[in-house]
Amino acid sequence: MTEKRVYAVLTGDLVRSREIKNAYGDVCIRRLKDTLAEIGKDYTAPFSIFRGDSFQGVSSNPEEALKDAVLLRLKLIAGFDRDNSALRLDARIAVGVGAVRYLPGDGSAGEGDGEAFRLSGLELDAMKKAGRGIIVTTPWEDLNTTLSIFCDVLDRIIGGYTKRQAEAVMLTLEGLTQKEIADRVGTSQSAISYRLRGTDYDIIQKILEWYRLRIRERVELAKEAYT
Repeated sequence: MTEKRVYAVLTGDLVRSREIKNAYGDVCIRRLKDTLAEIGKDYTAPFSIFRGDSFQGVSSNPEEALKDAVLLRLKLIAGFDRDNSALRLDARIAVGVGAVRYLPGDGSAGEGDGEAFRLSGLELDAMKKAGRGIIVTTPWEDLNTTLSIFCDVLDRIIGGYTKRQAEAVMLTLEGLTQKEIADRVGTSQSAISYRLRGTDYDIIQKILEWYRLRIRERVELAKEAYT
């Protein structure tokens, strides 16, 4: 399958997966599978897992790809039922935005090819050495410079979250009010307000909105070029 349009390819792997697997067995992989299924349920090529703890999926909504990456990390941190800060579940995620030259007819991402695949794969390899948790690379260099800074900010914020903070921010980004979050998790609204204090979730929202608008503009220009 080939199309002249812009996609996002999300490639990632679990952080410290060997230690986590040794401590908790396959429960962490089950949690990863559940989280990927939730995030990628509407993807052109839903997430598939390879090499045991690496994953890849293809989205036809590149303007939402950074939010998907943030939510994926937050869901892993918040949803793992082992509250051990030394061995918490987290992932590195590299987002490549660009053209996709080929996807297999069965919709699997593993054998796909194109600009978005190459950008995503190259960045994931570099991230492991640099110790980064999220990166987005596009064909537009002027955006990439700013995106690199914003992704560093996201890394620093998310990296400092407790499990309960990650859960509160995750549900906020999904559009729930503090009252709705409190009802969902079985606590008071004041408790949720306290959990969100100091999380800088408003900065995350501003970065995601900036990304959404900039990518949407570039996607529209690309569509015009294709017609």
